[in-house]
Amino acid sequence: MLPIQFPDNSQYMRYEYHRVREGPNYFVSYYKNSSRLHYDAKDCWRTLGTAKFTDTGKALKEWCLQMYDEYSLPQIEKWGGNEEGRKDTSFASEAMEEENPCSETKMVT
Repeated sequence: MLPIQFPDNSQYMRYEYHRVREGPNYFVSYYKNSSRLHYDAKDCWRTLGTAKFTDTGKALKEWCLQMYDEYSLPQIEKWGGNEEGRKDTSFASEAMEEENPCSETKMVT
């Protein structure tokens, strides 16, 4: 599909939202001679650094959140993003579930 362009794109700042059929939707940012791929809307907005407090930065945040709410949240719900996922079976998680063996010991002086 064609990417959805941020309306206030300029020569040195460009943001796009890509909707895909398979896999998660994502943002692409071109800013300060680097391009990055973001899955989170706020992470995309944070690429501006201190410029995020300008009018364009605030407009970008609103646009990113709007795209995320409009297209990503239905996709996450459709593919079952509310599940807890695979259970952690590492040694540390097993140790945390067990009772502490030292909790009922008494100190002898």
